[in-house]
Amino acid sequence: MTDFHFFTVPTATDPGTLNPVYELLDFPIAMGRADDVVLTGPAPEKPLVDGREVTDPRLIKALSVPVELDRAEVLDRSSKLAGVLRAMGVVPESGARLSLAEDVPPLTRALGLLAATRIGLVVDLRAGSGGATPGVGTDGVGAVSAQDTVVLHTIEAEPLESGRASVRVTRSRFEGVGVTIGSETANLDQAMRDSRVEFAAVVPLKPQHTMLLTDDGEIDAQSSLDWYRSEVLSAS
Repeated sequence: MTDFHFFTVPTATDPGTLNPVYELLDFPIAMGRADDVVLTGPAPEKPLVDGREVTDPRLIKALSVPVELDRAEVLDRSSKLAGVLRAMGVVPESGARLSLAEDVPPLTRALGLLAATRIGLVVDLRAGSGGATPGVGTDGVGAVSAQDTVVLHTIEAEPLESGRASVRVTRSRFEGVGVTIGSETANLDQAMRDSRVEFAAVVPLKPQHTMLLTDDGEIDAQSSLDWYRSEVLSAS
């Protein structure tokens, strides 16, 4: 296992603090590896530009290729999503959990996982967690309140209006995806383009901080680094 770059150095009485996303994204970029392709996805069935389906045959051909995201874009998109979640009132320290519906595209799913880990938000990957009822854990235990239940899922959304001052030109990577917190649902494509939302800084975590809930058990922050390298990123 690769040694971590600890934010707080471990001592005999303190395990120190770290964050796996820092090792996967922030540190390699600082070392000049921003252009490495680390996330890939299949070619889109219906290419979109600014949330609108492309009809020009030449554009369709140009855009109907497998998606490749370099480390710089993955950091940009995941830290922006983390900032969106923060702006929407998600407080990881409260015990909030993120779950992902089965219909969320793989690329968006990966960015969601990285965003959650960046701010220390627990991700529930157990079977059925994407449709879990707020206040009831997928196994009947570990219940969380409605306000602490964060779900990424697909939504029916109209293309964004052009010319809005608060909307960025940058591709959101969350077209057709929403986030529901409690009883409120937001269009993530629009939220990710909103220039008023700040990018989230990486949060120092204790090595034993629970990061992922899986059908095989819990994965802590320190162990999740290997999990991300094998299960999420195309290269790291």
